[in-house]
Amino acid sequence: MGRRRFNDSPISAKKDELAKQEEELRRQMEELQRKIEEAPRLAQAEQERQRQERIARATTRRSPFDSPDILQDSRHGEVFSERPSRPRRAHRRQARRRLIISSLAILILVAAVVLLAIQMFNHL
Repeated sequence: MGRRRFNDSPISAKKDELAKQEEELRRQMEELQRKIEEAPRLAQAEQERQRQERIARATTRRSPFDSPDILQDSRHGEVFSERPSRPRRAHRRQARRRLIISSLAILILVAAVVLLAIQMFNHL
């Protein structure tokens, strides 16, 4: 009589377990390979989405109450060339406001220096 094979032997159980692990690793490898192949396309799509978002933000019309000191990004010159310049009146108003603020700051500084000088001469 021949030898009987046991399907439940520890060697066959280990063999089955290794085969399952191998299959799982193969599946993971295929999935990772697919992700690697898709990565450049996804990165390109993300860059395009960000570019479109920047263009949309750059071309929106701004309210007169928005910050007047918004800088134009020179990297996107073609986008900003279409935006109309601010009206002259707003420029004059802004310049007048800056002049008044700087004049007041200088006046306060001069007053502080005069007060300190008076205090210094009073203590001598």
